[in-house]
Amino acid sequence: NESVTSWIDLMKSAQVPSSKSFLLRKIIGEDVVIRQWVIDKLPNDQLSIDNALILSRSRRWPLMIDPQLQANKWIRNWKGANLK
Repeated sequence: NESVTSWIDLMKSAQVPSSKSFLLRKIIGEDVVIRQWVIDKLPNDQLSIDNALILSRSRRWPLMIDPQLQANKWIRNWKGANLK
């Protein structure tokens, strides 16, 4: 990803310690929670997990373009009776 590479290069030039790769799940993810999401029918790919991490820390529900209804199924399994 060009933006991540650019960010890492900027951090190196400023002598800020950083890793060579970036994974959102390593920064704000919890393996047990992510595993439960996959059990709740979240697709087990990096984009879906990153989107779920962002969604789980959002104050509002985002607009989800979901032609295959995967996010819809996951949200219903994840939140269940708490949906209003």
